[in-house]
Amino acid sequence: MPAAPPSDDILMEPVMRQHAAAFHALASDPAVSATTHLPSPFPPGHAEAWIDTAMGARAKGEAFHFAMLHPQDGFVGCCSLVALSPRARTAQLSYWVGRPYWGRGHATRAARWMLDFAFETLKLDRVRTCVLESNTASLRVLEKLGFEQVLRAPNRNPKFSLDDVLVFFERAPESDRRPDAPNP
Repeated sequence: MPAAPPSDDILMEPVMRQHAAAFHALASDPAVSATTHLPSPFPPGHAEAWIDTAMGARAKGEAFHFAMLHPQDGFVGCCSLVALSPRARTAQLSYWVGRPYWGRGHATRAARWMLDFAFETLKLDRVRTCVLESNTASLRVLEKLGFEQVLRAPNRNPKFSLDDVLVFFERAPESDRRPDAPNP
């Protein structure tokens, strides 16, 4: 699967072992793990093990993990489709961006590319995701991409503040969206 350009300044390619050092460096930042399921502290060797698992899942068609690559900066984050259900034709979107690259639109562009991949290549009917209500940057990304809120639930994961709320979203392909849904 070759690298694909979602925009002029970011490329997406399947995550590979060559991304491990940069993955580890960015994922080790506690600010990144604060709103993701990445462990903190990020253990040595964990990036390599995660990438090996990701490559195996991709080979089986169970999940697709892509590196976000910037022409000058290299690896800036990761965008994934997980919990892929061919029978239900759904998957869950997840993404993270290294702190030095926050606020540059990389997550929005990568997630937009991933939605195209989900709907056009994989022929999925729905993409779902959930974020912590306190993660306002991710809430903005999902709003820009036309995700619709479907559920709010208390956070039960002790890694995050138990006072925080999980917000669940869903997105259909353009042809299946409600006429009153936000237009990305």
